[in-house]
Amino acid sequence: MEKVKFALNIEEEWPPVSSESVWCERIGENYKVLNAPFFIPDLAYGDVFSAVPDNVNQHVFEFEVIEQSGHSLIWLMNTGQIEISKELESISELGCKYEGFPSFNLIAVDVPPNVNADALDLIIESLELQEIAVAYPVWRHAELH
Repeated sequence: MEKVKFALNIEEEWPPVSSESVWCERIGENYKVLNAPFFIPDLAYGDVFSAVPDNVNQHVFEFEVIEQSGHSLIWLMNTGQIEISKELESISELGCKYEGFPSFNLIAVDVPPNVNADALDLIIESLELQEIAVAYPVWRHAELH
């Protein structure tokens, strides 16, 4: 297992960091993602991608997903410091895993292929009603209502 560093494009002061490191497993010349990214769109847990890190700082500037895992990725931003531990517990009970980035009030949710999207949708709707910002940088499940 190794960390792969991705260079991020900052637009209008977002994301708040210029790079993100993601845990990966080397598979020949390629990499398999082992955690849910916080700022890298189009890349989800379990995806296999090809990339050549930059010679100068070892950051990945471009990548190509060569095998989609079937996992989806949801980003949550809790800028109001709202207590959402019950909702996160419910998300976990559905089979999802999540990671937090407390200094930016972010949560990255890994949604495995077998998760009931309708049940997840109800939880996400309740978070949105509490004014939690929600983004779907990678969505490979049936449409949410």
